[in-house]
Amino acid sequence: MQRLPRFSLLPVIDVYDLEREDLSAVKERELFAGYDIGTTSSKISIIDLEGRIVASAKVTHSQSFSDDGYPEQDARVWWQDFLKLTAMAGKEISLSSIKAIGLSSMCPNVLPVSDDGIPLRKSFMYGIDQRAVKEIESLNDFMREFGDNPLYTEYSSQSILPKILWMRKNEPQIFEKTTRVLTANGYIAFRLTGQFASDMFSLSAGNLINLNTLEIFKDPFDHADLSTDIIPDIKWATDLTGTVTRLACEETGLGYGTPVFTGTGDACSDTITNACLEPGNVSISLGGTSIYIQCLDRPVRSPALFVETGAVPGSFTAGGATSCGGLLTDWVTDRLFGLDRYEKESLLSGFGAEEYEPSNMILLPFFGGARTPFNNPRARGILFGLSMETGRKEILSAVFEAIALDISMIDDEIKRTALEPNQICVSGGGARSEVLLQLIATLLDHELLVSPRQYDSATGAALIALSATSGKALEKVVEDIKKKYDRVEPRAEYSFYMKERKNTFKELYTANIGFFN
Repeated sequence: MQRLPRFSLLPVIDVYDLEREDLSAVKERELFAGYDIGTTSSKISIIDLEGRIVASAKVTHSQSFSDDGYPEQDARVWWQDFLKLTAMAGKEISLSSIKAIGLSSMCPNVLPVSDDGIPLRKSFMYGIDQRAVKEIESLNDFMREFGDNPLYTEYSSQSILPKILWMRKNEPQIFEKTTRVLTANGYIAFRLTGQFASDMFSLSAGNLINLNTLEIFKDPFDHADLSTDIIPDIKWATDLTGTVTRLACEETGLGYGTPVFTGTGDACSDTITNACLEPGNVSISLGGTSIYIQCLDRPVRSPALFVETGAVPGSFTAGGATSCGGLLTDWVTDRLFGLDRYEKESLLSGFGAEEYEPSNMILLPFFGGARTPFNNPRARGILFGLSMETGRKEILSAVFEAIALDISMIDDEIKRTALEPNQICVSGGGARSEVLLQLIATLLDHELLVSPRQYDSATGAALIALSATSGKALEKVVEDIKKKYDRVEPRAEYSFYMKERKNTFKELYTANIGFFN
């Protein structure tokens, strides 16, 4: 087995209990496993031929940062998560019953690897990693001179190419050894199959794809004197990357020769479980960050939004993301309140609609810069309106209001640029908060469908494996899930207050732009 380079100590991983149904009823079923590697946790979801979840598990890992404060992750953590999740599942089901594997991950990460797939440094993160400001500005200047823009949007902190160029300038010794860059799901696929691959959605989310031709957009690479060979072969979510090798079989316990499908980014996986597969439908993922995606049948032009493909040929999406969601909640409860995991769970689970009161404060949640639609990496967080009476309850109310307000800014941009939303479905850890759901529904002035908590991005990856193996269209395999959605209606009594809060939110941001810069 190849040895990985020495980095800092691995973060502590907490293991949660496996959630499962009566497993005596599933022994004879063919099963499909989906894995998702996330910002602060990783998950497995195992489903049967009907798309029913028979087992799921989750492990958490801490976020790490570079010396100058930018978020990064060690690829060994991803693989350790994968091994732990597989071992947990193997205690409850026979791993030989897993007939195919689908992969999902936060995206687009940028992991430089050598020709034999060994990581050369910690992975650059997705849009929350805002170090490549100068490279982003330079590429946008080039695109303004280029003319018709086949990316349909501008480069941002979400983009892959600026981070590669940052690495070439600031870490030349690492860059010289880099033969490919991988996403997190691409790295797991390589460990399982020995094959390099990139998924179409993650590359388009990273602004590498010409959305007219669905090929790598080469002109910016030529402009930067960089070969496109650094990007592995492009595949759609349901395309086969390879099969489990003997080495991976020995490491994981998974069956030798098990098909591994390429999968996609977590936001795209969520569009599957959220039935966001028809033009106009919207998926909102409430994870470490909040992601808003609308399904389209063609790309739209917007300098502020992400403009991407969907999971399968012929599908496109537009949307955006915030810099903080659950990450903001974690910061407040961990660092500001000083709570341990159990105290935090108790506080958040006890903070229901009856406990919520409007906060009379404004929180700009730009702890990692402002993302969609502001796209201002220099923006910073502000909590305005503190008084001697301010306590945990008021601050927590301001946190949920800020997350909802940030999402509503993306919704406004979507309505201006793309389609009026039809169905809006929400999933992710944040969907456990009835307060947050009601605030989002009120600000968007739209009913929310809420996906069952266990149906997450890992389930989306499992559904990809099921669809690819069975030949059933993704729209077909999610039919039963749609019957399980809950509904959350806007709260009329919050409407006037939240509209005022939104105006003040914008004014506070505008008033502080000079300080940010």
